[in-house]
Amino acid sequence: MNATDKIRDLTLKNMIIIVTYIAILILGLIYFQNILSFIGKIFDIISPFIIGFILAFVLNIPMKILIKKLPIKNDRKKKMIAALLSLLLILAIVIIMIMVVLPQIIDNIKLLIDNLPSSLKQLEEWLNYILSQVDISPDVALKIEEFQEKLGNTILTKLTAWGPSIASGVTHLTTSIVNLFMGVVMAVYMLFSKDKLIRQTKKLGQAFLSEKHYHDVHNVLCLTGNTFENFLAGQLTESLIIGSLCYVGCLILDIPYGSIAALVIGITNIIPYFGPIIGAFISAVLILFVSPIKALVFIIFSSILQQVESNLIYPHVVGSSVGLSALWVLFAVTVGGGLFGITGMVFGLPTFSVIYELLRRWTNQRLSDKKAIQLKSEEQ
Repeated sequence: MNATDKIRDLTLKNMIIIVTYIAILILGLIYFQNILSFIGKIFDIISPFIIGFILAFVLNIPMKILIKKLPIKNDRKKKMIAALLSLLLILAIVIIMIMVVLPQIIDNIKLLIDNLPSSLKQLEEWLNYILSQVDISPDVALKIEEFQEKLGNTILTKLTAWGPSIASGVTHLTTSIVNLFMGVVMAVYMLFSKDKLIRQTKKLGQAFLSEKHYHDVHNVLCLTGNTFENFLAGQLTESLIIGSLCYVGCLILDIPYGSIAALVIGITNIIPYFGPIIGAFISAVLILFVSPIKALVFIIFSSILQQVESNLIYPHVVGSSVGLSALWVLFAVTVGGGLFGITGMVFGLPTFSVIYELLRRWTNQRLSDKKAIQLKSEEQ
């Protein structure tokens, strides 16, 4: 076969590949909703495995620390005991939180429900008082009254409409509990079989990838695992500290709904940058129904707590685990939240950190190669 035939075959091959890609793209655009629905069903089926993988990833963080600390020479026994202790540690934390925090949260929710009618009535009195003190035209006052009436009817309609959806919500909750239980079982299995699963994955990669591609994929996976591990460990530790400090501060300042506020602050603090602001706003709105003065005190206290978190706790607990400046942190959280909601806000930062580090390495390698070629040409 001469050079012309090779070029013709190569061109024909490229044309077939291009036409195939275009056909797949067109079919994907035509059946986009069906494809999304199919992907959603697949994720629903494998959700216990996804939950198990996430739980195993989180449990692996204390397990690695325990492996280094346990004075046991046998590696197999050490890993088994470390995995068991990690599981017991997480279970102990969850049980303590349920026993200590849950009763407080239940009491606060009961108090919130009991105070809701009087709080709404007080809010209406405040609005009427403010309107009475402001010189407005009768037409504007009439429109405000109509808006209040429509708002009340809308709230009642929504509450009534929630009734039929309760059964669906209970079914979804039951499915979620079953998936969570199966996920815990999967996580335990993954944790105890971690080394075997890693060996199998490596053998699979070595069998189907070239040596160069295998090392590239291995480096990317190691970078991703370390980045997510450091980020999650730091964020969870920081959230626990902030939530505890918030609870103690609410007890000292006698702020109502202290346990709910601490729980909200602790959970939302997992979200970088925007989390503390969201948590403080939600908690302040709850407290406002009981006492505006206490709500103002809580806003001042949460602002001070955020400054302590930003300047003292975050640098020591999380540190530079993601290796991004404040601008890129804001960019990653904003884009992640816009694309995937709360999940994107949480995992957008470590994901962008991995992309940023890979791009930095690739750029440095390209510059190094160009510099080497330039030096070689100058020598010649």
